[in-house]
Amino acid sequence: METLSNTLPGALSDHAYAMQTRGYNVIPGFLDLPHCDRLRSALQRAVDAYQPRAQSERSTLDRYLLHDLVCRDLEVARLLDDPRLQPLVAPLLGEHWIMYAFTSSSVPPEGTNYGRRVHVDSPRFVPGYASNVGLIWALDAFTRENGGTEVLPGSHSSAETPSDEYFDRNCVTLECPAGSLVVFQARLFHRTGMNRSKNFRHALTMNACRSFMKPRMDWVRFVPQEIAGALGPQGRRLLGYDTRLPTSLDEFFVPEGERLYKPNQG
Repeated sequence: METLSNTLPGALSDHAYAMQTRGYNVIPGFLDLPHCDRLRSALQRAVDAYQPRAQSERSTLDRYLLHDLVCRDLEVARLLDDPRLQPLVAPLLGEHWIMYAFTSSSVPPEGTNYGRRVHVDSPRFVPGYASNVGLIWALDAFTRENGGTEVLPGSHSSAETPSDEYFDRNCVTLECPAGSLVVFQARLFHRTGMNRSKNFRHALTMNACRSFMKPRMDWVRFVPQEIAGALGPQGRRLLGYDTRLPTSLDEFFVPEGERLYKPNQG
């Protein structure tokens, strides 16, 4: 697989500048269309089979935002092993960054999803310091008709929440072909658009965080071994295999090379 810098000359410096200033960057052609088709089919099957948890409002709200796809499908999980992710995320979060959450974002025909509210993906605001970064793999083209994603450029630099009216007047609808990767500051205010088409708009998303932060799920225990064991060093690192904690003194007093929490993880 080609590196991003070989595929797009100057892409990494452009990416860094876009992330610093407007807070997001769109990289077309990140996944080929057959790959998108396979991932989209797997996601559609999972959406069709979804059953909300009884007496859980959040489970109902998250009807089109599935949280366990990396636990179900090896091809989805292998997105974590893509070496092109490292130069996109590491300059923002450090070289040992991990995965906070992995979620789908499906917008049903003539509808929307819980992401429609104006929101950020990280509650922490530290000027000049990113704690989280978002990534979106667009499995379908993002268009104005099918909702795309709406963002407020530069809003990652403000601690203030914009009013809905201000967001409506100043937001930008991200439009990109299927196979694009969108990378954005998790403090960027955004929302899912309205899908006015007759078809689903499917995407996969990841929230990346710094290595010393707690992820949303205990991925090491949550992801089945048959999937985690098939991933390479990067994918396993993102799941938290390099930042596990000992559960006994026997696990604590082991040779350096056998430590669960690897050294220099940030």
